[in-house]
Amino acid sequence: MKKVTLNVLTVSLMLGMATLVACGGSSEEVKETAKDAVEEATEMLEEVKEEVVEATISGEEVFTSKGCVACHQLETKTVGPSLKEIAAAYDGNKDGLTAFLKEEGEAIVDPAQAAVMQPQLAVTKALPAAELEALSEYILSNK
Repeated sequence: MKKVTLNVLTVSLMLGMATLVACGGSSEEVKETAKDAVEEATEMLEEVKEEVVEATISGEEVFTSKGCVACHQLETKTVGPSLKEIAAAYDGNKDGLTAFLKEEGEAIVDPAQAAVMQPQLAVTKALPAAELEALSEYILSNK
């Protein structure tokens, strides 16, 4: 959708510039219109880039690459609770899970094991927002 919007905007601005030139618009008007068009197109491109980056981040990849898999398995409690236990405990509370992963919330699954998780929380706390979001969604998808 953004690509279509960007293409329509670009064509509209080109037509506007052509109209100004054809109708005797001053070169300053043309320059200003072109400058505005470039700025608006640049902003839209940045938004599209952010959306593409967010869409390509896999929560499962984050889970594996950041070492979460060392202590958490899908159905089996090992060092930490299973993903199913975590997903059940935080069901409907994505904000609570995200807060815990950012060290801004309390452990609700197995508070006695929270100290074991401390070193890993430094890793999850430092994740970019898109990766943290993907990780939370992945964990919660394992009900």
